Amino acid sequence: MAHLNSLPSLLIVDDNEENIELLSSVLNRIDVNVIQAMSGHEALVKSAGIELALAIVDVRMPLMSGFELAVKLNENRVENKVPVIFLTANYLDQEEELKGYSSGAVDYLLKPFSNKILLSKVAVFLDLFRQKQTIQKNAELLSKSIKNLAEANERLAEREQKYLKEQLFNKALLDSIPGIFYLYSYPELKMVAWNKQHETLFGYEPEAMEGRHFLEWHLPENHQAILKSLDSFKYKGRVGIETKLLTKNGHPIPFLLTAVKFESQGQKYLIGVGTDISEQKQAEEALRASKTILTKAQQIARVGSWEYDYQSDKMKCSDETFRIFGYQPGEVEPTLHLFYSMVHQDDYPLLMADIEDVKNKHIPLNIDLRIIYPNGEQKFIHEQAEMTFDSNGLPSKWIGTVHDITQRKNTEKELQKSLEQLHQLSNHIEQARENERLHIARELHDDLGQALTAVKIDLEIIKQRASDSIVKERLEDVKVLVGDTIRTVQRITSQLRPEIIDDLGLEAAIEWYTKEFSQRYGIKIFLDIENGIHISNNDALPLFRIMQESLTNIARHAKATHIEIMLHQHDDFIQFEVIDNGVGIKEDKINSKKSFGIMSMKERTTFLGGSFKISRRDTNGSKIEISFPVKKE
Repeated sequence: MAHLNSLPSLLIVDDNEENIELLSSVLNRIDVNVIQAMSGHEALVKSAGIELALAIVDVRMPLMSGFELAVKLNENRVENKVPVIFLTANYLDQEEELKGYSSGAVDYLLKPFSNKILLSKVAVFLDLFRQKQTIQKNAELLSKSIKNLAEANERLAEREQKYLKEQLFNKALLDSIPGIFYLYSYPELKMVAWNKQHETLFGYEPEAMEGRHFLEWHLPENHQAILKSLDSFKYKGRVGIETKLLTKNGHPIPFLLTAVKFESQGQKYLIGVGTDISEQKQAEEALRASKTILTKAQQIARVGSWEYDYQSDKMKCSDETFRIFGYQPGEVEPTLHLFYSMVHQDDYPLLMADIEDVKNKHIPLNIDLRIIYPNGEQKFIHEQAEMTFDSNGLPSKWIGTVHDITQRKNTEKELQKSLEQLHQLSNHIEQARENERLHIARELHDDLGQALTAVKIDLEIIKQRASDSIVKERLEDVKVLVGDTIRTVQRITSQLRPEIIDDLGLEAAIEWYTKEFSQRYGIKIFLDIENGIHISNNDALPLFRIMQESLTNIARHAKATHIEIMLHQHDDFIQFEVIDNGVGIKEDKINSKKSFGIMSMKERTTFLGGSFKISRRDTNGSKIEISFPVKKE
């Protein structure tokens, strides 16, 4: 927008240079800024972005007529339309006049025109332009004044709102205090102000609170002590009291009162807050009871707790910790040095190594130790502790427990002894079982086998002497049956005691048994047995029995079509594996007490001094893995 002290701009457009010069010479007599253009296009370019007071345009021009220029001139001037005076050398008919007015014309001048008439018309529009500028300026000033007034009112409202909020905040702050707030005149000790909590907690109406004396809240027997404590106001300007305050119905409530002295407008006051410590007192009582229960529980469980601070080099121990180490509670000053001195000399290096791991790896301490009492008695303890570290990564504090596990260790020792005896008994039973099998196998072979062989020979002799063809046929059937029975006795004898192990070794026994197994059940077996492995006869038979049991289980449950058996030696250990492609063993069967076949294999593996593992494969089937040390005969 043009300023009031700047010249108004007039646009004159005519395709005749003489007419342009004539118009310019006339208009230069008044204070205006004349913009000249000899075509519509030039006029649009030169007037772009300029607020025009008036445009004097020739109606008839080539390329763009005056009417077209008037329309384009005001296309983008929504609020500042340019008034247009059209110049024409000919009279226009009514239709052309209407066209001119519709395109933005405000008047017409015929060529040749009167200079005075031109100037008078221009003066009218310049006056209108200046009036419009004045109105706009006044509107701007009014808008600015309204804005300033609104901002002032807003600031005033904000200050009032802020003051109101401060009042509400102060009240809310006092009312939100979990305890009581009070303001007393000093030294009169008359109540001046308080918070809502003070009214609610003690059951008084506001009128009963105002002017109430400070001592009226206290038990009469405490008045002297209260007044004495207030004497510190004279010197320190502050006071703190732990006492009981009386409610309206006479119920005492334990409070911690704190107050300071201040002065306002020449009047001294005592201002402070009170905290209801009923829960704290109850918690303290509960804590005392809890400590008693904890001490008793630790005594029953034979578990003590302790804490060590590196910075102060001080150690705190529960009563049971003293007792576990052979002392009465508080009998000695607990220190790390005292603890280390009681650790068995054979366990001390292990303890130091674990403590270094705690410091370097930040892992908890978890260790069993032997400790020696001053009288020489030995006890077993279990230590569990965690170490905290400062910001520099240095040890800050130990927190731990100590458990007397002497009884447990003695029980474990007895249990281990029982297990060893049970293991010896199991070995004895297994040996007796094998001896019994050997005895039965020999009786079957020597007695029943020879008897059946004799029967078979006799049948052959009788058959040769018989003349009846039917009798001969029946005798041949019986002879075949006796032969099958002989083979069955031989197979049972071999299963009871495979003498091939003693004669040809474990490898030959495995090959013989798996071949027979494969023929009987139609399951392919692949053997991968390392040459040159020497397994003692004492170990060969249990391993053979494990293989028998595993193949029997596969035949009964696995629905397998392929089995792999591997026997290798790695360093000083024998590795034996049986893998099938069946349905796979279920997890609940692996450790079931009813899985007698698996239990039997585990027992025999224990006899070998090795480890046993059976698992379900990721693809399908199961896998048995046995590892045991090579025995040196």
